[in-house]
Amino acid sequence: MARQIAHGSSVPALEHRVAVLERQVAALTEAARLLAAALEGTPRDTPGTGDTAPTARRAHELLLLPPLIPTAGH
Repeated sequence: MARQIAHGSSVPALEHRVAVLERQVAALTEAARLLAAALEGTPRDTPGTGDTAPTARRAHELLLLPPLIPTAGH
């Protein structure tokens, strides 16, 4: 899956790849944030009463999204 940067790659092609990678990192960050928040709970929560399934499902959906195509100007 890893691709090498070819010698002589165009700047727009490299900018596109960086933009796609930035969006993938943002999706991973959001998924990790959702999971951490669901697992942490609050001090007032009763142990074992948290339902993390909806949050885990949302995190999984985020990770399944295809990479977004960057819009012009970004």
